Amino acid sequence: MSVQNCCIASEESISQNLATRLNEAYSHSEITRYGKVAYIDSYGYEKDGIYEHFLYKNALEFVDLYSDFGGLDLSKYCAMVLGMSIDEVALWKHREKLYEFLDNGGIVISFCHNYTKILPNNSGYIKSPVEIRDREIKLVGHSLTNGIREYDINYRRGVKGFFNRGYFEIDEKDCEVFLRDSEGKVVGYIDRISTRGVIVSTAGADLLTFGVFENNSARRLGLNLFKWLAQELKQRESNKICLASRLAQNLISEENQSGLFHFDCDIIASQTPQNPLRKNPKLKNAIITGGASYERNFFYNKDAKYAHFFDKRIYHKQAKDTDFSEFDYIVIASRANPRFLLPCKDKFLDFLKNGGSIVSFGEITQDYLPNIAWKEYGVNFWWWLSEGADMPFVVCESGKSLFEKMSLFTAKWHYHGAFYPPKDCINILQNELGEAIIYKDISFKGGLYVTSLDPDFHLGQGFMPKTEPFFDNFMEWIENDILKHKLGHKLEHKEAK
Repeated sequence: MSVQNCCIASEESISQNLATRLNEAYSHSEITRYGKVAYIDSYGYEKDGIYEHFLYKNALEFVDLYSDFGGLDLSKYCAMVLGMSIDEVALWKHREKLYEFLDNGGIVISFCHNYTKILPNNSGYIKSPVEIRDREIKLVGHSLTNGIREYDINYRRGVKGFFNRGYFEIDEKDCEVFLRDSEGKVVGYIDRISTRGVIVSTAGADLLTFGVFENNSARRLGLNLFKWLAQELKQRESNKICLASRLAQNLISEENQSGLFHFDCDIIASQTPQNPLRKNPKLKNAIITGGASYERNFFYNKDAKYAHFFDKRIYHKQAKDTDFSEFDYIVIASRANPRFLLPCKDKFLDFLKNGGSIVSFGEITQDYLPNIAWKEYGVNFWWWLSEGADMPFVVCESGKSLFEKMSLFTAKWHYHGAFYPPKDCINILQNELGEAIIYKDISFKGGLYVTSLDPDFHLGQGFMPKTEPFFDNFMEWIENDILKHKLGHKLEHKEAK
C-alpha cells in the first residue's frame, strides 16, 4: 500500500473511531427509550438543521410542519420541539393536534414567540423596552442552567442581544421560572398545570442552538435541556401522572379564529404608527411573506412603522392563488420559503413581462425568479469587531442615486452570498470581486430588483439598527425608479402614436 493510501486509510479509521465515540457519548438512550423528540420545522433545513448536530441527532427527529405534521402519529414521540422560527400560522392550523399531544401527557418545548396564542397561560412575546446594552438575562439557579455563566448567554463574542430580546407575561404561581431578565420579567418557564402534559417555553431564547457553535459554557444549554427531559420522562413514568385535563375550548379565543388574522392590514388600525414609512400613493404594492415570528414582527417592530406600508400581505402558501395583476410591484421577503414560491414561477415571469416589478431580498436558492445565478458564502458576522476592518462594497455608476440620501456604510452589516446577473442588467452595488449585491434585471417590461441584503429580516428580529435607514431609502429609491420607468413607457407609447 502506498504512503498516500496508508494516510487515507488512517484518516478514515480516525473518522470512524470519532463517529463511534460521539454516538456513544451522545446516544441519549435515557430519552430515546421513551421515543424520539420530534423537532417541528418549517423552513427547509433538513440537511443542516440543528437536529443534525452531533450533540443532538440521536434524540431529535426532523418533522416537516407543512407536509408531515398533520398526518403524524405523535404517540411514538416522547416530546416535541417548536423552533424559534417556526411558521406559527401553519402551526395554528394544527392546534388541535398539539393540544391532543399535551392532553395525552406529552412534553412540548417551545422557543417560538407564541403570537397566535397557541400555548395557554402565555401573553405571547413582548419586546423589552429596555435597550439591549442595558438589559441582562438572569439565571435563577435552575438545573436547566447548571454550569452556565451569565456572561455567556448575554454576550456572543462581546456583543449583546443574540440570546433573547423579549419576555412573556404569565401567571407565575402556576409555573416554574428558570430565566428572567434584569427587570424581573419571565424569559423562560415550565408549565405543568395548564395541561396534562408539560410546556417548556422561552421568549425566543433557543436553548438548543444558542452557543452550540461557540467555545463557552453556553454550549451546555442543549445538553442541560436533554438531561432535564430525561429526568422528567423518568419521573412522569414512575408517578403515572394522571391529572384532569385543563385544556378548555376557550384556549382558542374569538380574536384568533383565523390563523391569518395578522396578515390583514387593518389589524392594528387602532394603533397610530410613529413616523410610519409611507409608500408612493401612485403605486400599489404587496409583500409575500411567511408566518415566522420575525416575518410577523417586521410589521410590529419600530412602533408598527411598516404596518401599513404594503397594500396587501400575501401569506406564502396563498401566493399561487393570488392575482398579482392589481399591483405595481411585489416584494418577496428574505428567507421566504422556496417551496411556496416555485409554484409561482410562471406567474412571476408573466407579471414582469406585463410591466409589474419584483423586489427580492436575501438569498435565492431555487429558480422561482428568472435569470438567477446565486453564489452562497459563509457569513462573516464579526468583521466590524476588528479595528480598521471594512466590508469592501463598491457603488456602481448606476447606483449613485441610491446612496444620495444614505452612506455606503448603511448597507454594510453582512451578506449571505452574491449574484452573477445576466447581461441585460444594471449593476447597483458590488463586492470586491465585482459580484452583484444589488442589481436590476431589465430583460422585461417591468423591473426585477435583486439584493442579497436582508434588512427586513433584521427589522423583524429587532436588531441591526442600520437596516432601518437602508430599508427606508432602498424602498424610496425602488419606487422612484419604477415611476421613472413607467413614465418612460408612457412617453414611448405617446411618441409611437
